[in-house]
This record gives sequence, structure tokens and C-alpha cells, in this order.
Amino acid sequence: MHPYVTALIVGAISSALLAGALFVHHKATWRESSISGLVLGCGIFWSFCQILWNTTDDPLVAIRYVRLSSLGWMMVAPMAFQLGLSAMDARESKIWRLLPWGYAVTAGFILLDWTTPWCHPRAVATPWGFTYQVGPGFYCQVIWLSCLTLPAIWMGLGGFRDASPAERNQSAVIGVALLVPLTVGLVTDGLFPVLGVAFPHYGSISICFLGLASAYSRHRFGYSVLVPTVFAEEILETLPGGVAMIRLDGRIRSANFGLGELLGCNPSELYDRRIHEMLTTPLEILIAETRNLDCELTTRNGQKIPVALTASLLRDKVGFPIGVVLVMHDQREVKSLRNRLLLSGRLAAVGELAAGVAHEINNPLAYVRSNLSLLSQHWAELRNFRDAVDGRASSADHDDAKNQFSALLDEGDDLLSESLEGVDRASSIVQDIKGFAHAGTEKRETVDLNPLLESVLRIAAPQLKAGVQLDTNLAALPLIQCAPQQIKQVFLNLILNSSQAIRDAGFILVESERAGDCVVIRVLDNGEGIPVDVIDRVFDPFFTTKPVGEGTGLGLSISYEIVRRHAGEIVVASSSQGSCFEVRLPLL
Repeated sequence: MHPYVTALIVGAISSALLAGALFVHHKATWRESSISGLVLGCGIFWSFCQILWNTTDDPLVAIRYVRLSSLGWMMVAPMAFQLGLSAMDARESKIWRLLPWGYAVTAGFILLDWTTPWCHPRAVATPWGFTYQVGPGFYCQVIWLSCLTLPAIWMGLGGFRDASPAERNQSAVIGVALLVPLTVGLVTDGLFPVLGVAFPHYGSISICFLGLASAYSRHRFGYSVLVPTVFAEEILETLPGGVAMIRLDGRIRSANFGLGELLGCNPSELYDRRIHEMLTTPLEILIAETRNLDCELTTRNGQKIPVALTASLLRDKVGFPIGVVLVMHDQREVKSLRNRLLLSGRLAAVGELAAGVAHEINNPLAYVRSNLSLLSQHWAELRNFRDAVDGRASSADHDDAKNQFSALLDEGDDLLSESLEGVDRASSIVQDIKGFAHAGTEKRETVDLNPLLESVLRIAAPQLKAGVQLDTNLAALPLIQCAPQQIKQVFLNLILNSSQAIRDAGFILVESERAGDCVVIRVLDNGEGIPVDVIDRVFDPFFTTKPVGEGTGLGLSISYEIVRRHAGEIVVASSSQGSCFEVRLPLL
């Protein structure tokens, strides 16, 4: 066997192994990864035809295999064009519409070669087997192949100019992988036959450089832009949550079945879509280092699903960022449980205030009852005066009766005014309690925090001990977006917590101010303070320093969670002279 034929066999086997590795690594779908494998497949078919025409003794059989090989080397051109378009992110441009025509024209040239002698008239014997003569159709084939592959290389390398540093590092490797087959093929399989030079054809063997480039990129960088998926798909498909890897420009590179199920579509439909079409979180936040976020996922039918999102920056082996891995978990059931827990916390706080609220309501009701009783007596006296005046004739008697009548009316007006004030006060207390205990919604509203604080202070005041003084220092605040009922619960929990930290006498000071792009609310007290060894645990669920049976340990934990979901923060500072809880909420 001639060494050239041996080289063809070795090249075909190498291309087959590399193509098999690509298809095993990633399921064969019509993407860049499968196109790369199909290009190698074309090289295998081309090499196989070359082996057959160089091992036969019949020139007629040889020329049939030469013509048949056009299916291999001609199809490389539109596939390379497709790879170039993908690298340049031109899927939404008009030039992408040319791709079907590229395949159609290529198929026409292949049929022309199979059915006529215009491209390859006959086979010519050589020391290693056969070469071929070329006809006018062959020139058209070479020109067409150049028209597709040269722009493909330009687009492919151009796509790396604005790519991440990790992908630009591979541009030289990819450039060699594309230029070598083109150059070798045009010279040994195109130029030499045109010039009538008998020389072995190495175009099919050179295509294996594409597979070698992918293998080298994987070894050097941990992944290859020619085969972008780096997922172990069998593992991902078993995960209950949604998983996606996005490029640094926000396009989805891969997605698992869990994400498709959340969005109500097939995962393959998500490929190359922009992540901002589905997530409310800005891309700049996702590209940051590992982040845990609460956000909403928009499904195909427009439904918004609350999800817990973990975004992790993916780096190659050299350390350059190459994308972001997103892991999403459906939070609809958790959100429902969370809302019920918040409601329970509010009702528990109202329960603690019940005795004080009852006392506060009883006070205005008591003097309203007394005033109404006295007013009833006045009305009886007024009737008697009216009857007495009707029976008197003296003018002096009329004047005395008139003066007494006016005095009773004036006192009646005072009693009515005081009674209405008492009724309004009781009504206000009831409304504050009702508004606080109401489940409400998580819908954000534009509010001023100061009125919310004043409402909470009215609710909390009856619960404070006799020696506790409640002061305020509220500065004018800009409006913010928040869920009012939830924020009320935060402030009430903090005020009650401060009250319980004061044994006999002391003060609680509530301050508000603007600090940069945030509003700041502080609740200070001069109570016993929080021990140093437990201050880091005060926001843990069910942690409490109160005696058994005197607290659930949920108040500060719920407050912390509410503030966190409002993109704010809550911190505590404490000493033996008291504590200060500070809540920071972002502006609009």
C-alpha cells in the first residue's frame, strides 16, 4: 500500500475519533457543536472516497468516486459559513437568511458533479493511484467554495474582537484550524489539478485540524468555542431546578429541562435567546461574582414566577470569565408559606399588644360614656326650662332662663366635641390595629416612611412600660418603593424589642434621615444591651434570649428577611448602655 493511502486512512480514522468525541460530548443538535462534528464527518467521507479511488485499478470507477467525494468537500463551505455567522452573533441579521441559499447552491454544484463530466471529466493514473482532470464546472465549484469559506473565516475571527479575553485567547487556534484546511485544500486539491501537476491531495486530511483545535482548546482552556457546551447534560437533566449557562453578552448558551419546564417550552428553544427577556435582574448583576438573588422569571405566556437565583461566574482554566451559570428554584410554594409566616408574626405582635390596646380603647370609651350621660341630663334640664319659661310672664325670669339655657348649650357643645374626639381616637386605634394585622400584599407602593412610623408608634405606645419614654426625631424623607404592611411589621418588631430590653425606666428614640441613596431608620434604647456572644445570632430564626414561653424568636428574623427582600440592610450595634438597630432602604 502506498504511504499516501496509509496517510489517508490514518487521517480518516483520526477525524472519526475526533468527530465521535464531539458528538459524545454533546447531543447532535443543529448548533455549532454538531456543525463542527459534521465538518469532520465531511472530511471522513472525503478521505473515504479518496481511499477508494486510489485503491482501484479502473479509471472509470475512480472518477465515480472522485465525483462522489464532492459531497464531502463541497458541504464544508456552507457549514463553515454557518460557524462564522454564529461566531459573529448574526442570527438576527439579514445575512443569516443567505444560509439556506448557500446550502441550496452547494447542493446544486454537487448534483452537477454527479450527473455531468463538466467538473471532473476523467481520472488520471499516478504512482499512488489516481488524480483527476478538471473542467469548467470545477472552477465554479472552487470559486463558490472560496466565496463561502473566506467570509466565514473573516466573520469567525471578527466575532472574537468584542468577545471575552478567554475567547480571544482561542482566536489564534481557531484561525489555524480554519486556515489550514482551506489553504491545503485549495493548493493540493484545487491549484495543482488546475495546473496539471500530479501531487497527492491532502485537503481531506487537513480537515482534522478542526478537531485537533477543539481538543487543544479543551485541554488548554477547559472548553472550546467551537463546541461551547461544557455541561454534563445527563446530570443537569436530573436536577429539579432550572439551570442555564449564558454568555457574557447575555445570550443563553445551554439550558436544562428544568428551566424549560419552568418557562413552559422546550430547552432547545432557549438557545441563543437573551436572558433579560426572561429575568428582571440586570445582566451586570448576574455577571458579578457568585450572588444569591430573589427575582421573577417571565414564562412564555407572560406569567411571572418568583425564583431563588444563584448566579456564579464561570471561568476557564486560565482564569478568564467565559460565562455565567444560573441556577433557579421555583419559590411559589415558599412564597405562600412566607406570606403566612409574616401574617402569623403580625398577629402574634398584635396579641402581645392586646391588653395595652384594650386599655387605650377603654379610656376614650369611658369618658364618652360619662359625657353622654351628663349630656342626657342636660337635655332633660333643657326640657324643664322650656316648660318653665312657657309658664312665666316676667321679663327678668325670661332673661335668667335664657342665660341658663345658653350655658347648658355651651357645655353640651363641649361634651359633644370631646365625645367625638374620643370616638375618633378609638376608631384610629382600631384602624391601626386592623391595618397592621391585615395580610396585605407584597405589591410595592410609593410611600413616605414617616407616616408609617407614626402609625406604628401609636400601636406600640400602649405596650410600653410606665417609665419608658418614647421620643422621635423624624427628618423629611424622600419617597421609596416598599410593601407598607411589611415595613410596618419591621418597625413594630424593633420598637417592641427595645421596650422589652428596658427593665424599669428608660427611653426609646426613633430617628429617620436620608443618607446618600438610602433612607435610614434607627431605633435606639438604653436597655440592657445584647451580650457579645449572641449578637451575631439575633437575626437567626427561633433564637431568643427571653425565658421559655415568652417569645417565638421570629420577630427579628422576619424583620431581617423583609428588609433583605427590599434590597436593604438591617444592622445592630449594642453595649451595656443599650442597643441601636439601623434599617437602610434604597430610594426609588
